[in-house]
Amino acid sequence: MNPQVSGPGADCAPMRSFPAGRFVMAGVASLALVLSGAAPALAAPASVTRTYAGTDAVIANPGRGFFTYTETHLRGDGSGWEPLAAADLTAAGHTLVFRIVYLEKYQAVDTISAADLDRFRADLTTARKAGVKLVLRFAYTADSDHDATPDRTVGHIQQIGNAISADADVVAAVQAGFIGRWGEWYYTRNFTRTDQSDRKRVLDALLAAVPSTVPVQVRTPAFARRLAPGNTRVGVHDDCFLAGDDDYGTYAGDDRAWLAARGATTLVGGETCDPSARSGWANANKEMAAYHWTYLNPSFNADVLDSWGATGRTEAAKRLGYRLRLVKAVLPASAKAGAKVRVSFTITNLGYAAPVQNRPVRLLVGSRAVTLATDVRTWLPGRTVTVTGTFTAPAGSYPLALSLPDPSPRLASTPAYAIQLANTGLWNATTGRNSLKATLKVTR
Repeated sequence: MNPQVSGPGADCAPMRSFPAGRFVMAGVASLALVLSGAAPALAAPASVTRTYAGTDAVIANPGRGFFTYTETHLRGDGSGWEPLAAADLTAAGHTLVFRIVYLEKYQAVDTISAADLDRFRADLTTARKAGVKLVLRFAYTADSDHDATPDRTVGHIQQIGNAISADADVVAAVQAGFIGRWGEWYYTRNFTRTDQSDRKRVLDALLAAVPSTVPVQVRTPAFARRLAPGNTRVGVHDDCFLAGDDDYGTYAGDDRAWLAARGATTLVGGETCDPSARSGWANANKEMAAYHWTYLNPSFNADVLDSWGATGRTEAAKRLGYRLRLVKAVLPASAKAGAKVRVSFTITNLGYAAPVQNRPVRLLVGSRAVTLATDVRTWLPGRTVTVTGTFTAPAGSYPLALSLPDPSPRLASTPAYAIQLANTGLWNATTGRNSLKATLKVTR
């Protein structure tokens, strides 16, 4: 993409069920054991309060951070297609891969071939195997204003949506794309600047074609405000971050105040563009916090990123998106079988944004799961939250752990898609669980 652009360019997964004599639902936030016969009076469970040390390490958590840039082409002469390779996706240690697909051969062709749609599906399969998610953008040109007509564009969006929907759980976002050079909604042959109705058709088609769990990003706050007012699923990709006074046309009027107030779960990401008086680390850090940035291109613009120094780049790598640290937990240490046990966790978000997608938060009692009633999208940056739950357990000794798996059933058991807490010595990369360094002993 070109540094000279000068215009505006889920619910939690269902909980597993257990047979009688194990765990079943008991209220909103707890699991309880079904017991037969009269219950005797039980002694109050003993609890322990544990505190947990934070870590200063960069953590490659899902759906956030610096991304790996990739592009590919479907040219009219059949050249240009470079499929994703799993080894390339994992080499940099990033969890996000930006993928721009140029559709040159379809500028004047209505129907995307089955073979090319299969190529899109194969990319998603590769991403799944690599344990990463994609930020997708489709465009018709990288070097001119030769895009497709609005009718043809909407038709292509419907075809692409049908092709990728089955694997949308590995798509972190879809950028509106399609219009203009690089799909940045500016240098365009077929879309006017004065009449926004055709641009709205494109955005509406994307919102309809892509599953509702996937955010859709537009190039500027003005497009989001004008074409999808009030729709928090529509985020912004700023591809001239920190350039000039207004990110080269990204912002106008009160757009900055609007974006800052939009909320920490509106997806914001992109790349820097040109050095400016605003592009030093102090201001970059301030603006990423103010506008709740979740992801950033680590390789463009090199002059801007190099000016941040190793300290600034490392801080950005740590704080882009969410960074969740477990501060303390009040945990059961011992109890009698049938007694109600209470747990409490205090967690702080040290990142720039909240998690964009909700996901389960589960206390693991041995192999059993207690799903806690909370929405991680409300774990706002700079805030500390307390999450509680209650359950009863049968006799036995149970190691305790905290799990934040992906909400997709297809990804829930894959550790690469689970959240690692920003603590020392808790994460188990093999299981995708955060050990609480505690054991519950339940006696009869």
